[in-house]
Amino acid sequence: MERAEWLKQMRSRAEAIYDRFSSRYWTTWGLVVEETHHAYLQKFLERVPPGGLILSAACGAGRFDGLLLEAGHSVVSIDQSAGMLALAKEHFPEVDYKKMALHEMNFREMFDGVICMDAMEHICPEDYPGILHGFQEALKPGGALYFTADRAEEPDFDLEMYYERAKASGLLVVFGEVADEAAYEQAMEQPDADVSDELTDRAVYHFQGKLQLNRV
Repeated sequence: MERAEWLKQMRSRAEAIYDRFSSRYWTTWGLVVEETHHAYLQKFLERVPPGGLILSAACGAGRFDGLLLEAGHSVVSIDQSAGMLALAKEHFPEVDYKKMALHEMNFREMFDGVICMDAMEHICPEDYPGILHGFQEALKPGGALYFTADRAEEPDFDLEMYYERAKASGLLVVFGEVADEAAYEQAMEQPDADVSDELTDRAVYHFQGKLQLNRV
């Protein structure tokens, strides 16, 4: 299998995991906005004109959409998981939700601000430049962008172990990628009640390596 085909498979698996376990979002996941997230999101909102239009990219079940609405803005939200979007619509029916992956964005100078929170860790290094360019294209001139990404200096996984194991299995990985195929199979095959949150996290592709990006 070529790396491009394998990465396509990783994207599909991430969508499948979030679809299957989306019902947990407003029960055990995403119930609280961390203090740091909240503080920086407020700084972002200070840069968006009153009543502006904001894109919430990879919105999941709408964890941050309520804060955007409370600040008086209109919101368009996208995510690749239909399960997550269904939950988001239940909580925030006034938001315009669209099923769209980050690499599929095709907006042109529509938004006063763009946020992408707790999602870029699932993006492969090849997709980063195109997605960042997509954010830039989506913004009006002078618009504000706020996104988060995991720090390579403080990874959530044993990157060396995952890299060596994946290479031994013949996967065309780069250092910093986490692709636990056994965890994915367990998560998808076991009854929902038997699947821990820790297992679902390991089952999803992550990238926590260092990037060399040119300005977009």
